[in-house]
Amino acid sequence: MKRFSIGYIRHSPETHERYLGYSLANLQGECDVLSTSDHNYPAQNYNDLLDACKTEYLILTHQDVSFPPNLLACIQRTIDFASDFGVLGMVGVDAAGTHRWSTNAGIYEVDTLDCCFIVVKKSAPARFDTVGFGEYHLYVEDYCAQMNRQYGKKNYTLHIEAGEVRDTLYSPEFPLEKLRHHSATVSKLGYCWGRYSEFRETLEKKWLGVKTT
Repeated sequence: MKRFSIGYIRHSPETHERYLGYSLANLQGECDVLSTSDHNYPAQNYNDLLDACKTEYLILTHQDVSFPPNLLACIQRTIDFASDFGVLGMVGVDAAGTHRWSTNAGIYEVDTLDCCFIVVKKSAPARFDTVGFGEYHLYVEDYCAQMNRQYGKKNYTLHIEAGEVRDTLYSPEFPLEKLRHHSATVSKLGYCWGRYSEFRETLEKKWLGVKTT
């Protein structure tokens, strides 16, 4: 019986083929693969993927993320350590404001995780906020805050055997067999593109003192 689904929003066939598609083709183990067209706010798209998921866990990833073939085993190892988790992810910020990356040395407890790659439970009570957050900013961080502050669950980075993660921004030459975010948007527009400041204020009003990447 499958335990995992991988869900993503379809944007660019070229980006998908280069990163996520490559990783899926080399993935060890069985999982369902779900996708949705980008016709709503990303928060709504993620809720749609949650509704469509028929497995215990849902991995939500951007198309410009690559991961190692043993990803499912790494996620399972993390779950074995923290079965009552809220959200798992590749990079987050802890209560002191320190950035924490997934490593092969263990896992870190964090306040929130970046939206590029997370693992959630199908049965979790939280939903992605379609009212407060549009664009590709902070809707995942808000979900993390819900799980942590409203439902008392802890969020963690993943234990990844394939080596330490680094944000490559946009570096196609880096190995695709590691968990990496090859973000062209960040490298071209910076971290605070679009309406980021507006959504950051919304997040702070909703969850006073929340730490984010």
